[in-house]
Amino acid sequence: MNIACGIDIGTNSFRLLVAEVEDGRLRPLAHDLVTVRLGEGLTTTGTLSPPALMRAEAALSRFAALMAPYPVRRVRACATHAVRKAANREEFLQRGKALLGVRVEVLSGEEEACLAMRGTLSALPAQQRRYPLLLADVGGGSSEIILQATAESEPQMRSLPLGAVGLTEEFAGDLPAMRQKIRAILAPALRVILGGEQRGHVSLFMASGGTATALAALALGLTRYDAQRVQNYQLSQGALPRLVAGLAALSPEERNGLPGLEDGRGEIILAGALILQELQQELAQPVLVSDAGLLEGILLSAASGG
Repeated sequence: MNIACGIDIGTNSFRLLVAEVEDGRLRPLAHDLVTVRLGEGLTTTGTLSPPALMRAEAALSRFAALMAPYPVRRVRACATHAVRKAANREEFLQRGKALLGVRVEVLSGEEEACLAMRGTLSALPAQQRRYPLLLADVGGGSSEIILQATAESEPQMRSLPLGAVGLTEEFAGDLPAMRQKIRAILAPALRVILGGEQRGHVSLFMASGGTATALAALALGLTRYDAQRVQNYQLSQGALPRLVAGLAALSPEERNGLPGLEDGRGEIILAGALILQELQQELAQPVLVSDAGLLEGILLSAASGG
């Protein structure tokens, strides 16, 4: 029995998945998500703050306890943007290893993108795949865009300094300025990755990460998150702008009161939604939402030894 564990140490959330892996398919055994906001204040100070480090330690201790009952053969714990950028990252990495019993890896943006694509494709049946396929993984500190031109080709990718936490801290409620920055970074990156042809060049536009899944849950009217309903839910070109407009009309406190936006996600959801909306406008495509992504890719890489 091949049981593996993946841990995603993100800028906003920490996630754990323990699963049995057989022929590339996952049978989940344990799953957890903790909103840590590790990157809080990072854009201003350049460091992980003491309160954020305390929240992180509590989450990793909880993960260690959750893993303990399972005969896990391989564990892979991966940190992303916040730890990549933090001047005091060694302090966090040493404490993470002590708590989890395994080394915490710091992924490059390119590695993060590849694992996000691997996890997303693992949950997308072959008959539903259409190429060229573009995946956007919107995180708290960065966003990865990955183009898979054919099933056999090497993916092209860009890791962009656009994240829901960072943008929210930088612009607060100034949505026009936020949107302007997103466009200034996103448009040239797309021109490079798509060879200058945005519209009509992509056959399938997918999105993974907490922003995308929260938006799908809102569109579905879910009062409790349902991964099976969110997986492969399509946000139309009309639905996403309506969601953005509805969220923009609410205060952060009101957004936090919406189902699925508790634990502070309501404070940052609008920034992430603007990234996806700008991408959708550039590509002129609906968004197919994937519940699977980076976390599943980390676990699959652990199970296969690479």
